[in-house]
Amino acid sequence: MPPSDKSSAAARGMTLVEMVIVVCVLGMGLFALVGWMGGVRQDARRDLAVRLLSELDKALARYHRSEGRYPSSPGPHSATWATVTLLDHDRTRPILEALPASIWRGPGRRTLVDPWGTALRYLSEESGSPFVKANNGMPVFVSAGPDKDFGDQDPAGLGDNLRSDDPGPDGFRLHHVLRDSLAPEESRDGEEDHR
Repeated sequence: MPPSDKSSAAARGMTLVEMVIVVCVLGMGLFALVGWMGGVRQDARRDLAVRLLSELDKALARYHRSEGRYPSSPGPHSATWATVTLLDHDRTRPILEALPASIWRGPGRRTLVDPWGTALRYLSEESGSPFVKANNGMPVFVSAGPDKDFGDQDPAGLGDNLRSDDPGPDGFRLHHVLRDSLAPEESRDGEEDHR
């Protein structure tokens, strides 16, 4: 083959090394894009959960101002009972009807789920929950968060739970409410004396 044919062949195609480099660069770019999109999707779900729980907190406050009490909810499906009660009330219905359709499950608007697909929990005044106690007796709606674990079996599952009682400017914070509300009064008083 004459030398001019080799240079024209090299100019028309890529070597194997060049193709491997291009494939690796494209693969790394795709990997980074998929990771970034997953983070964006999780942030959007968290924002929706914060908005949902904040709106439910407003509905509970409005219901209490109107009725002088909070919705009671017996049994294991307490969130469904509370949701139906809030939907049946003229002053709280607009708040719940404004929630996105993607967080409702079942026939009609009865069961609220968090953005990860887990049914919400409602801790009523009668529940004896330390979260309700720490919230001055006001009931609390709880989302299991991204891990879909309320922490019933393993307390580590509590770490990403979101609650309607703790909306802050940066989202939700998990302080030591559970620990503080369960601690006996004597030990807390003793801790304050040592400070």
